[in-house]
Amino acid sequence: MTRLPETYRSLLFSLLVVGCGGAEVASETDDLTEIQPQENWKRDILATDLVVDLQLQSATAVLEVDASTRRGASFEIGDLQIEAVRGDEGELRYRVEDGRLDVGIKARQPHRIEVDYRFQLHGELQGALETGSTFLWPYFCKNLFPCKSDPHDGLRLSLELEGVPEGTTAIYPEAIESDAPSYMLAWATGDYTKIELGTTSAGRNVSVYHLPGDQGAAVAGSKDLVAAFDWIEQTYGAYTFGDEVASVSANWGPGAFGGMEHHPFWHISRDSMGDPETHVHEAAHGWFGDGVRIACWEDLTLSEGTVSYITARAMEAVMGEAAGDAVWADYGWRLDDVIAHDDRVALPAGCGEVDVVADLWSEVVYMKGAFFYRAVEQQVGRVALDAAIARFYQTHANQAARMQDMLDAIEAQTGFDPSELADGWLRSLGRPDVG
Repeated sequence: MTRLPETYRSLLFSLLVVGCGGAEVASETDDLTEIQPQENWKRDILATDLVVDLQLQSATAVLEVDASTRRGASFEIGDLQIEAVRGDEGELRYRVEDGRLDVGIKARQPHRIEVDYRFQLHGELQGALETGSTFLWPYFCKNLFPCKSDPHDGLRLSLELEGVPEGTTAIYPEAIESDAPSYMLAWATGDYTKIELGTTSAGRNVSVYHLPGDQGAAVAGSKDLVAAFDWIEQTYGAYTFGDEVASVSANWGPGAFGGMEHHPFWHISRDSMGDPETHVHEAAHGWFGDGVRIACWEDLTLSEGTVSYITARAMEAVMGEAAGDAVWADYGWRLDDVIAHDDRVALPAGCGEVDVVADLWSEVVYMKGAFFYRAVEQQVGRVALDAAIARFYQTHANQAARMQDMLDAIEAQTGFDPSELADGWLRSLGRPDVG
């Protein structure tokens, strides 16, 4: 995700604080339809298949959940209105409480849970938007489908849209077969024009979708996107979310800028469609943030800092040294600005102890993260750092990882211990004394 207006922060709320709750192991002879709902956040969601009617604002979610040592399953549901919950054996008992859906199912075996519900349209960036797209980061999947917003959790996803407004085009992935974070799923509807940009050496077809009046900006912003996407894939490893990818203009309202990593069709705000950095940044999230999920919100630098560094490298590689210098000059201004006005630690200790928006999300994770990698590059060289990042990605693709895992991987691959640089850039305020 790239920068969004400062007012966006005030629109977001604290992460749900959820517990495991107590429950006894179910007898496997119980009648499934008679099992009382139990709060249980430990049950993994393996896949979610959605059928959504835009006209009726109704949907059905089929949730495949793994076995558990305890009865029940719990999901975040935000402002969804639950209408029915079924399993393969019939209606299931459920309970809605404090934005949570608890379902009564047996322990020790996987289950298929079907949920009928209605959803609301939002004027702010909190789910399905009135302007025709969706925005789920960081924890608003709950306003679109029953989910777990913990970034550690990965699942397969599919989507079918019905009731698409006449005369509009709906852009969305029908299926995401590799494990992805719950906030990655998205759709966009509007009077879109598709421009096919080209095909990468790995056979990925790259396009850009723009809204009326935005053709010039879309062409300018995406002119090097194919080459940048290709460079990232050739440098760090195979993309895992399909062969059709695109930048999609999203109407977030006036004053909104940046993008959102809704792979394989990532969204770019209309005001940022002419900015090449935004296109490349969102594309690069296919490797970090989406491809490698963060294990905790405290690890946001593993997503945004890594991607900011990769973006600068990709733009220099395909657009020339002057373009790379311009990106780093912009990064430097942004770093100075955030240190002066909103400084904070980019890599806080702990896991699951911060509200990602109120406590962490800012230019800090982007810029301090990027300059950390640049400092490592100055110590070990580009070839060695690229090899370390590539090996890390290929080891952890479609899994969750921590920023400490990246630090350990850099040392193991290069022989250079980046701890001092990490302490200075990521675990301290201001600029470091080293690097």
